[in-house]
Amino acid sequence: MPTTNRLSRPAALLLGALVLPVTVAACSSSSSGSSPTTTPLAGHQGTSSVCTLVTPAQIQSALGLAVEIPTVRNSTAATLCTFQPTDRSAPLDTVLIGFRGSVTPTVAAAEQQTLAKLHESVTDVSGAGVQAYYYSVHSGVHTITTLVSLVGETQVTVTSPASVAQAEALSTQIFNSFAAAATSTTTTPGATSTTTAAG
Repeated sequence: MPTTNRLSRPAALLLGALVLPVTVAACSSSSSGSSPTTTPLAGHQGTSSVCTLVTPAQIQSALGLAVEIPTVRNSTAATLCTFQPTDRSAPLDTVLIGFRGSVTPTVAAAEQQTLAKLHESVTDVSGAGVQAYYYSVHSGVHTITTLVSLVGETQVTVTSPASVAQAEALSTQIFNSFAAAATSTTTTPGATSTTTAAG
């Protein structure tokens, strides 16, 4: 019979902070009844997962956290990329990045109001062309912060123990990667072609 390990308070805190934004998103999205799938991302070469837009090296640079290649969880509501820490004795160094499409500013604002009811503080973040807010979950000396950013109708959620400024820097890099992936330009002698990626 397998044994079960009880989560420590900090690990439970991280799990709650990671799951909450996705739960709110799933409740506000229509469902086709299909179940989510979870797969490890075998590498960044040749894969089509949105998780390939973020590398462990980027997370190390932006957030100061050493992480492994992500595990990917896809559902009809969102794609979640879970980056486990390379040091498994530090579970709170896990980074979760969530991606959602077709999120209108109205839907995002309603979700923000729902989260504001669950937390003492949900704080708006200003930025050109970005609708964003963050909230933190505290337990003793541990703080997990979630930054939710919306550009157009693409929402990116970054949950980690890093600061809001660090999460903003990573979120900006992610949206820049989206822009680069959406339109790629190839130049050959005498010709330039532009390919728009299907979204």
